[in-house]
Amino acid sequence: MKKASRLKKYVELFKRNISSYLAPGVYVKTIIYPVEGEGAVFEFVFNKEKLGTEEISKLRKSIGNVLSEIPQRLISGNIEGVKFGGTSLYLEGNRILVIKGEDAQDQWSGNAVIEDVRRVVSSSEGGRS
Repeated sequence: MKKASRLKKYVELFKRNISSYLAPGVYVKTIIYPVEGEGAVFEFVFNKEKLGTEEISKLRKSIGNVLSEIPQRLISGNIEGVKFGGTSLYLEGNRILVIKGEDAQDQWSGNAVIEDVRRVVSSSEGGRS
């Protein structure tokens, strides 16, 4: 997914929906990793330094390329051929990686964003819904 307007809209909705779960004074820095193929990767970093910024990284060939270039412990080795479907979440420390594996409209809808946030919150609460 390389359509900047769709990527930015996802970030806007994600941040709006997760904000009610954040403590006062917690800000979200976002890095968007667009790819030539299907999907995209979003990195949401929580901080207290009023860094609620958003940046779009350079276009990469695939989600595998993104994951091989950014710090993460989700998947290692040669991940060039790994295919992602749906939405994968990776929570580590003060950040969340959201891996959107498809460009299907239903994966990027407002309801999909709400479901992604619900999954993040549920995971961080130990699986309680």
